[in-house]
Amino acid sequence: MRFIGFLVLLLVSVSLSSDGGVAALCSSPYCPPPWRAFQGHCYLWVDKPMSWMDAERYCQMLSHPGKMVHLASIHSEEEDEFIKMYVRKSSASPTPTPYWIGCSDIEQEGHFRWSDGSDVSYEGWWPGEPNNVGEEDCTENLFQFSGKWNDVRCMNENNFVCKR
Repeated sequence: MRFIGFLVLLLVSVSLSSDGGVAALCSSPYCPPPWRAFQGHCYLWVDKPMSWMDAERYCQMLSHPGKMVHLASIHSEEEDEFIKMYVRKSSASPTPTPYWIGCSDIEQEGHFRWSDGSDVSYEGWWPGEPNNVGEEDCTENLFQFSGKWNDVRCMNENNFVCKR
């Protein structure tokens, strides 16, 4: 009995210290390493440059029944800041580089949606973006400059963040 109590205490203390407290413990799913939990979702930094479409396919290959994975959708400033902090800590590059997020207007020009099908309810565009210069339909975070979003050609190759 004492051993079971110790295990419960150990699990609670590990959960509290790794995810930021009681609120995180209650609201975050279990995210196996190297995934990171935030507000009920899990995020994965992929340090493997590829096109936006290949990155989306890569994320989808990580899906399990009932747990779809896509390029990260961002629905609040807090989520945007969490992802930037996570990328900063996870990136192998000493100089931050742009990374893909799941926002695009591939299906309908000028109508941006997330690759998970959700509407864009929060926007973090760099001033003057999206500008669609040269068939720019996919979105990167300009991490090296401002952490703001930029529409770019989908064939560019960037690292990326998956979300489930």
